[in-house]
Amino acid sequence: MHAPPLERPALERRMADHVEALCAHPDRNVGGAGNHAATAYVAAELQALGFDVVATEFDCLTWEATGARLTAGGETFDAQPGPYSNPVVTRTRLVRAATPEDLEAGGFEGAVVLLHGPVCREQLTPKGFPFYEMPDHRRIIAALESGRPAAVVAATGRNPELAGAVYPFPLIEDGDVEVPHVSMTDVEGDRLLAHVGSEVTLRIDTQRRPGRAANLVATLPGDEPGRIVAFGHIDSKSGAPGALDNATGTAILLGLAELLTTDRRGLDGLRRGPTIELVPVNGEDHYSAAGEKLWVAANDDRWAEIVLGLNADGAGWVGHPDALSWYGCGATEEEAIHRAMARHPSLVEGESWYQSDHAILVAHGRPVVAVTSSAFRELCATITHTERDVPVLVDAGAVADVARFFADVVGAFGRRAIDDRITRSSAGRLTHHAWHDMEVTHHANRRDHDDPR
Repeated sequence: MHAPPLERPALERRMADHVEALCAHPDRNVGGAGNHAATAYVAAELQALGFDVVATEFDCLTWEATGARLTAGGETFDAQPGPYSNPVVTRTRLVRAATPEDLEAGGFEGAVVLLHGPVCREQLTPKGFPFYEMPDHRRIIAALESGRPAAVVAATGRNPELAGAVYPFPLIEDGDVEVPHVSMTDVEGDRLLAHVGSEVTLRIDTQRRPGRAANLVATLPGDEPGRIVAFGHIDSKSGAPGALDNATGTAILLGLAELLTTDRRGLDGLRRGPTIELVPVNGEDHYSAAGEKLWVAANDDRWAEIVLGLNADGAGWVGHPDALSWYGCGATEEEAIHRAMARHPSLVEGESWYQSDHAILVAHGRPVVAVTSSAFRELCATITHTERDVPVLVDAGAVADVARFFADVVGAFGRRAIDDRITRSSAGRLTHHAWHDMEVTHHANRRDHDDPR
């Protein structure tokens, strides 16, 4: 016997409850208490709805910071421990570097290095990040590590495309970098420049610990070939409640799951249509990208099975409509998308963006629909990755609309041949140039890029 259709007010309440439950801890940083609680909550909800839930555990690095103190010439400077930094207590000379060439010139072993200017333009890609490489970033990190400074002070501004609304943004966010590091604003860095050549005292109070976390994959088997895969990452940055980034996306997965339980099924218990796979990825906001790597490895030879991908990240910001974008879609997919949009006028067509998990599917040539706020750039510049990302900013009705839109798109897919134009499924890596363009410049002409990661 099937559950009765889920009415809009009930779904809105469910969405609000899910967001509140997911934001019950200060953050959902991978391996932390909030992350464990959120994973257990989502697994229980999906299991109760009849999904087969597999939790794959993985090792991770957790980290705590109690503060940093930097003094020079009798002055105290405001500095924050860099994420995943090692601790240090040092009293030594201060040197400066503004370019990779400055770093490669060396001469700073045992010193505190003040990084400022061009070298601090954007957050450095983690050393072990699996999906693209940035040679300029690797060059900077290699020069720092070979130069063996006592510590690094990075004077940074804003970098919303890669680091969200944090100011100053952390230049280094990488547990594989052993050099202790702090961040300070570019304005504070200008003050500190006056003390280059003098002695400074720096204390960083942090602790790294080994941890464990799990990546969930929930499956509802279908009676037709192929899989529809939906992403909505579950983790958040340390210190960020992550209501919009991305409790709403995970709530949309739960809403979609509940809507699908009312879908028509056969006597064999299988849903009519392709298999549904829901993936609340654990690690989209973590330097190690562990959950993403696990899922990609498990799909190494299965890309051609995916007939459609869905992703929600940053949706449901109150006062701003949500925006759809789609990638690599043929006529069948676009017809389904437009039919569903007609039933959900609150959703608008938006620009291409690649700063989330749908980029994995784009890179492997799969057709994808992604949803985020139409004010995505403003969201990144003012809210994302900060303590300001709280449930009061969420429009539960808008979140429910995205879940229903996804359900309508899923319902439009039945037995059909996969378009030859979207069956590119090689498992290579994108060049750093191609992926960096996808991640930062939002160019729509990257939708059909031929060099998959």
